[in-house]
Amino acid sequence: MIIGYYSLVLSATSFGRPDDITFARTIDFDVLSVYKKAWNTFSFSSFFHIIVNIGMLFPLGILLPLFSNVFQKTKWMLISSIIASLLLEILEFIMQRGSMELADLLHNTLGMMLGYSMLNIVLILLKKKETDTQMTKYLFLPITVSFVALGIMISYQMKEFGNMPLDPITKTDMTDVTIKTSIELKDEGNKMPVYKEEITKMPNDNEPVTKKSHIRDVEILSPKEVFQKLKQGDFDPIISFKAGDTLVITDYNIDYYADTKGFSQPIYVFQVHLNDNGKDSWSQPISARR
Repeated sequence: MIIGYYSLVLSATSFGRPDDITFARTIDFDVLSVYKKAWNTFSFSSFFHIIVNIGMLFPLGILLPLFSNVFQKTKWMLISSIIASLLLEILEFIMQRGSMELADLLHNTLGMMLGYSMLNIVLILLKKKETDTQMTKYLFLPITVSFVALGIMISYQMKEFGNMPLDPITKTDMTDVTIKTSIELKDEGNKMPVYKEEITKMPNDNEPVTKKSHIRDVEILSPKEVFQKLKQGDFDPIISFKAGDTLVITDYNIDYYADTKGFSQPIYVFQVHLNDNGKDSWSQPISARR
């Protein structure tokens, strides 16, 4: 059963993806990026990847200790969890079915150890293990994970406004990239309103009507401050560029973008030209609220 389930997981992660989709053989040590991405877009689908990776090896954490007494020891269970998780990542890397990510390794290991902890808790409650086993030893990991998840939910609910999906996950590498402009950029910010959009239906009318409710004015960054954010790489580029390229800012304007709670927040939209030509250009959005 153990071999069968693990083989199923290997097949799903390495062979269950379309043949025409391949990934570059890269190793990603940035554990926080997956959480930043989920936080910025804050929805069930955004956390789904994390949940799946944790749950993927959860059953093995239950099956292995039942198979052999060796895996009832925390040390050997942890070592087995790391090895099982590492094999998944190595196979994905070799088969080019995904990049090798430290975050996935940690999530798979965590899931397996959670299964191990839950099994021991159940066995203690059913009195199928020694009663002097410390319950707190096995409760620690599930409680810690629960408190972290609860803390994320509470922190989000306490925020006045939602998160901005367009905010960068990591800094863009601006090494040897020149960014310039000939337009005037004010160095003083001002205040802009934040709206809440509500969709209602008028009497005797089947067409929905979007109504904007003014919430309050917020301070925004100055154009010059946002330009500095561009130079420092604090943005998520729409088009990729490389060292030696030149980004030319030709214009900008203020627009609005819906956050994860449905509020319309002000953003700057910069018109960017790559290497001062008319072929490669795009509108780069950046959050404006200070």
